[in-house]
Amino acid sequence: MRLMLCVSLIAALAGCSVVPPAAWTYDPTNPRPRPAPDQASAVQANQRIAELALEKNAIRARIAVERDAGARLALYEDLHRVGRELAPLERRISVYAQAR
Repeated sequence: MRLMLCVSLIAALAGCSVVPPAAWTYDPTNPRPRPAPDQASAVQANQRIAELALEKNAIRARIAVERDAGARLALYEDLHRVGRELAPLERRISVYAQAR
């Protein structure tokens, strides 16, 4: 019985130690405001996303017509580079869209 009590007490303490400090002070009736973008950076990000999306579609079209596997591999590298640049911008814009 003592062993079970000690084990449950240790488990409860271990569970409390992994809770982040912000969780202890969170108030669901007054949540933190979401980040709001300034208009200039949002417009710039949207324009860059549109440019990258067009570039991505052009690379995909070139991949579709390319017969040489080596050339396709280089095009896939370009597609990956564009995707790596595009993904953070899309995530940032999605955070802004959720804030509305």
